[in-house]
Amino acid sequence: MMTALMNYLIDQQHQLDELAPTLEKLEWVAIDTEFLREKTYSAKLCLVQLGIGDNQYCIDVLLIPDLTALANLLINPNTLKVFHAASQDLEVLYQTFGSVPNPIFDTQLAAAFCGADLQIGYAGLVEQVTQVVLDKGQSRTDWTVRPLSTAQIRYAGEDVEYLWAVYENTREQIAEQGRLEWLEDEIAVLSNEDNYKSDPAQAYLRLSGGNLKRSAQYRLKALAEWRESYAQERNIPRTWVIKDPALYDIAVQNPKTPKALLDMDVLGKKSGSRFAPQIVNLIRAAKTEDNPIWRAVEPLSKADKRECQKLMQATTAIAKEQGVAQALLGTRKDIEHLYRHRQSKKLINGWRQSVIGEPLLELLSS
Repeated sequence: MMTALMNYLIDQQHQLDELAPTLEKLEWVAIDTEFLREKTYSAKLCLVQLGIGDNQYCIDVLLIPDLTALANLLINPNTLKVFHAASQDLEVLYQTFGSVPNPIFDTQLAAAFCGADLQIGYAGLVEQVTQVVLDKGQSRTDWTVRPLSTAQIRYAGEDVEYLWAVYENTREQIAEQGRLEWLEDEIAVLSNEDNYKSDPAQAYLRLSGGNLKRSAQYRLKALAEWRESYAQERNIPRTWVIKDPALYDIAVQNPKTPKALLDMDVLGKKSGSRFAPQIVNLIRAAKTEDNPIWRAVEPLSKADKRECQKLMQATTAIAKEQGVAQALLGTRKDIEHLYRHRQSKKLINGWRQSVIGEPLLELLSS
């Protein structure tokens, strides 16, 4: 059996194996992760913290070879996984284990339904709910370095120690308001695996090229896909391959020879001679289709901006009336899209349709 001395650091296989029967029977678990992504394409998972009852277990995934017990916990449909600001945790866990944890609860998202800022931090929310002030002194630590210090382990454990208390507090408030279905809708969006897949063919969606000619747009799309594939295969940041401004320059100038590309001086000194022939062949082969990839967006006039400001003011008023974070209803970008197109997949859909979408459309029509 596990002893109390093993509560904080699980860094040996037999320790995780001994914990496995407990993990299989859990109704809920608080989860946080520590990772590093500065020098890699995919984030490198370093530590997974589990809050189980009054105990916190820091599982050192860099030292334990077989993480099956942890992987099974993450996808156990009978165990609720409680996170705070879950998106990055879900991303690194998906990249590591191949599945998005399910079912989940996000206390940051839940707090926004209770009127907190949509980006409220864990420490701030814990202080609001429990009056406990957490020490964030290890927030900039390098989690790849071993051995972990006592201070690091204590810090990591605290990141799950109070999650259940925050869960109970926020869920109770939302249930009293009759808005659990609203929260469930948002969690379903957050849990969608498509959010965490990295398809090189979709890499162009990170960019914008409405001001480019149609032929340059298709060259830019081809370049983005090539860069993404190269970065993925070597597990390096995409900006280490070619930075965004260089992609735009190449797409616009359309160099015909490797020398012409090298003369642009947009490639790295070491990689330039290697990349130049590949890139020239790539953009030469890029086919321009009939429809543009991006469309130019005309800037709003002063009158348009005034109308958008009225919509934002209405959104602020509705958020205050509903007791939720304004950004949860819609951002300025969402409002501008609704104003330009009189439609919005976000604002005129689900729970937002009656709460914010229809009132804003009515305001526009009047």
